[in-house]
Amino acid sequence: MHQDFSESDLALIHALQLQPRAPWTSLAPVLGASPTALAQRWARLRAAGMAWITAYPVHGVFSGGAMVALVEMNCIPGAVDDVAAKLERMPRVHNLEHAAQGRDLMLTVSAGSFGKLSALLLDELPKLPGVASLRSHIGARMHIEGSQWQLDALDREQREEIQRAGRAEQGRPSEPIYLRSDVYAPLVSALAHDGRATAAELAAQLGRPTSTVRRQLSALLRSRTLRLRCEVAQLHTRWPMQVIWWCRLPGSTLAAAVSRLREDSRVRLCMSVTGSANLVVNAWTADMGDLMNMQDSLERLLPAGGIVNSSVILRTRKRVGWLMHPDGRCTGEVIPLPGPLSGEPEVDRPK
Repeated sequence: MHQDFSESDLALIHALQLQPRAPWTSLAPVLGASPTALAQRWARLRAAGMAWITAYPVHGVFSGGAMVALVEMNCIPGAVDDVAAKLERMPRVHNLEHAAQGRDLMLTVSAGSFGKLSALLLDELPKLPGVASLRSHIGARMHIEGSQWQLDALDREQREEIQRAGRAEQGRPSEPIYLRSDVYAPLVSALAHDGRATAAELAAQLGRPTSTVRRQLSALLRSRTLRLRCEVAQLHTRWPMQVIWWCRLPGSTLAAAVSRLREDSRVRLCMSVTGSANLVVNAWTADMGDLMNMQDSLERLLPAGGIVNSSVILRTRKRVGWLMHPDGRCTGEVIPLPGPLSGEPEVDRPK
C-alpha cells in the first residue's frame, strides 16, 4: 500500500466501507483502538482528502426512478480542459474522467426521466462550447457499483462482526421516501457532504431541532432509499490504474458472467447498457501487468470477440459529485445533486 496509509488507516477505511455510519464505540473492539483514537484518525484522513463518506440516492429511486447514461465525449483540439471545467460544475454529471484510446472524456450522467435524459444528451451536452462529438450508452441495469468495492484490510471474522453490529444499529427497513421533498432534500445534500454527520451537526446546519432531525435521519436511513459510501483516494492505494471494458455477450450468458465478475475484487462497476456493447466493466488494477491479466481473464469469460473496446482512465476530476485533485485526493467540494438545492428544475413528484 501507499506510504500515506498506515495499516490502521486501511483497517478503519475498510470498516467504514462496510458500515459508513458505524459508531466509533462499536468499531473500537474490532479494530483494537479507542473510540477517540478512531475519531481522530478519521478526522485526519478526511481533512487530507484521503478518504471521505458521501451519500446519494439508490439507483432506480433517484427522483422517483432516474435514468443513467455513460457518455464518451471528444472535444475540439485545445478545448478539453475548458469543457471539463464546465462539466464538473453540472449537477447531472456525477462522474467525470479523462480517458485514453479514442475519447477525451468519460461522463456518468443521470436525469429524472427518459425525456429529461434525452434533452441532456441531445440538447445540452452537445451544445457546450468545445464539444466535438459524443456517444451515449443508456444504463439498463446496474449489477455492481462502487459502494460494493472494498479494501482487503480486514479478515473475515472482523468483517462479519462489523456487519452484525451494523444490522443491529439499522433496525428494520421502512418504506422508501421521496428524497426531493422539502423535508429530506436538505438532509440528503448535507449527508452528501458528510455521510457521518451526527443529528446535532445536521440540525445546526439546517436550523432544525435536533430531535426532529434525529427522527428524520432515522427514517431516511431505514428507508434504504439513500446509499452511503466510503471512498478512498485511488492513486494512494495499491490499485492506482482504472480501466473500462466495453463488452458484448448474449443475454443468455449475462447472469453467469456477472456472477463471475462479482468474485473479482478489482471490479468497481458492472452495468448493462444499450448499444453494440451491452455490458460495461470498470476495474481498479495494480499496474499494466495486472490490467492485462484481468483482460485475459475477461476474454476467457466472454465469447470470442466479446471485448469490443477498452480505455484506461488517465485522471478522475469528479467522483459521485465530489471534485478531485489530480493526485486522486478529494478537494472537499461537492456539487449538489439536481433539484431545488442546485438551482435546477425539480422533477415531478412520483405518483
